[in-house]
Amino acid sequence: MLSRHAERPLAPDNWIHAPVLVLNASYEALTDIGADRAVVLVISGTAETVAERQPHFPIRSKHLEIALPQTIRLLRYVYLEHSVLVHDESRATLAGVLRRDRHRCGYCAGWARTVDHIRPRSRGGPNTWNNLIAACGPCNTRKADRTPDEAGMRLLWEPRAPTDMQRRQRRIWKDLVTTGTQ
Repeated sequence: MLSRHAERPLAPDNWIHAPVLVLNASYEALTDIGADRAVVLVISGTAETVAERQPHFPIRSKHLEIALPQTIRLLRYVYLEHSVLVHDESRATLAGVLRRDRHRCGYCAGWARTVDHIRPRSRGGPNTWNNLIAACGPCNTRKADRTPDEAGMRLLWEPRAPTDMQRRQRRIWKDLVTTGTQ
């Protein structure tokens, strides 16, 4: 599986939040998107499914049934500047942290839309990759202006600066070859 984090079991009410890896037409990793957007891209013919989510989870409508994708590939190449693909370690951004953590809360693994400073900004906590983690609204509110220990919360993983694109590409290819998908 391509995900770094444990996935919650999918159910009819939460499948739209499942992260889906988007590859360029050249199989370069671009980003993660929600499963609902990925399904729209596949149905519209903009992308194709490269790997299906396991166990099989069908998405049904009145006229159509498709398997929920784990990874999709755009059918047209998207031209991006190289700097967009390589993360700048000195600049941790909201979008970058959410992408790194695959929109998973670092405290409960739920769907994250915010970023939390592990060491609060009010105590000199910097805006760095190692001090920022994706967080859902309830966990971010519960932790508030405290450290995780003070709030009685524990991190599910240690945040780190994202790896360079070449390492990620090797991992993606290894996973795709291992699962037998091409």
